[in-house]
Amino acid sequence: MLPTVRELLADQFVAADPHVLAGHGGLDRAVRWVHSSEIYEISPLLSGGELLLTTGLGLSGVDAGTRRHYVREIAARQVAGVAFELGRTFEAIPAEMVEEASRNGLPLIALRTVVPFIDLCRDANTEIVSREVRSLRLLNELAGDLTGELVAGNGVARLLARIAEVTECAVVVTSGSGALIAAHGVDDDRSAWAAVESGAARASIRVKDSIWGTLTAGPGSSLDAATLAAVIDQSAPGVGLALANSGTPSGRPQVVATALLADLVNGQQIRQADLRSRAGAAGAPGLTGRTVVPVAIEAPDSRIATGFLDAATKALGRPGVIADVHATTYALVAVANSVADPVGEVTRALRSSLAANSTEGVTMVVGDACEFTSAALAAGLSATRSALRLATRHRRDRLHGPLTSCRELAAELTVETLPAAERARLAAVLTPLVDWDTAHHSSLTRTLEVYLRHGASPTRCAAALHIGRQSLYQRLDRIRELLGYEPNDPALAATLLLALCAHRLGGDR
Repeated sequence: MLPTVRELLADQFVAADPHVLAGHGGLDRAVRWVHSSEIYEISPLLSGGELLLTTGLGLSGVDAGTRRHYVREIAARQVAGVAFELGRTFEAIPAEMVEEASRNGLPLIALRTVVPFIDLCRDANTEIVSREVRSLRLLNELAGDLTGELVAGNGVARLLARIAEVTECAVVVTSGSGALIAAHGVDDDRSAWAAVESGAARASIRVKDSIWGTLTAGPGSSLDAATLAAVIDQSAPGVGLALANSGTPSGRPQVVATALLADLVNGQQIRQADLRSRAGAAGAPGLTGRTVVPVAIEAPDSRIATGFLDAATKALGRPGVIADVHATTYALVAVANSVADPVGEVTRALRSSLAANSTEGVTMVVGDACEFTSAALAAGLSATRSALRLATRHRRDRLHGPLTSCRELAAELTVETLPAAERARLAAVLTPLVDWDTAHHSSLTRTLEVYLRHGASPTRCAAALHIGRQSLYQRLDRIRELLGYEPNDPALAATLLLALCAHRLGGDR
């Protein structure tokens, strides 16, 4: 909460009748200290953030080029500003100094009334120290509060509420794969993502020595940038502890399950005999010789994900291996070899579990069925992990619900592997729509994707977009006009869907 140049000029310096001659855009720079000096070669002694006071005595008798050099060197040290007392060396600040300060964005201030520098420095530095003490007290109190919440066994939600109370802005937790995990101070997911995109401060959240995700403070905080950054940096470890303590069972089977899934997720090859024995020790001997379906889930709390998976495996009547790896919950679910559609079987079980226990912030991906071998399981988990990352983006773009599968995302997963030039060639199909959306702040590109993903059904598309059918028809007419052909032409549907995938994977324009 350091004062800015603007604040000091309006308060502690008001008696000196300050007048800003250049660098108006830098008046909101934080001031770390205020001191005076008449030394010409002062710049090497400056460390940045100072407000320098001088009468210009060190510039007496030098030429215009030397005065420019003085200003340029001070600006290069990233000082907050420089203030000249008029009447001793200069009746007015030389034009070349004002010009050089303006070129370098350096606040250059004329003090038109003589006030002893010792008084200005004392008043300003007293304010700086007072604010720093308040900032330290705030950080210490927050640290104590967060520790108390953790000792009491409270979770992420309570910690975020306390952090938001201090920062007076939205606070959001996102996972490393881009999933929205928890937030405080927002009305809905869209508001949370807006806070993330325009975040004023961020800090990495570490769980068990790995970077798990990000803690973001949204815009609008009453704290200055430096203090806000300090609050978020200090709070991130506490959030990480809350996530780590969110609770997975720690018995022997769970320890074995965690180690087994971690090895498979990391691509480690395991001998078949060892794979069978480790799966049995993890409580799932029934995996051997059966079709296995991998699952990956992002949830605000690992216990939520585990609950969904437990309910699904019970419904299927088969045990599964379930564990957290890198803060994502994975599972290997056994399905009888006689089942014609193992992926559909697991998807239906999870959908039933989700319907009975609806929870915000959950994203599930069902992987492709595979054999019970180390290579097949590692490849299946890797693809499911990649699909989960895409699925979280789909949730953000409102293209999918909380539950999807690798086969539904097969097009995106394939397009993602293409060289950048090939993706760009595909995305170019949509250039007329993207350019129109950019120029008119419309959403024709998304409308086309929702339309095609709903089988070109106007009724289902309009419902998904929450607009009337007449409005949809107007958008489709515009899309048809811009593309020059029918968007629902069956011969072009695959091309357009792949182009839409390439466009999203390449970043919205």
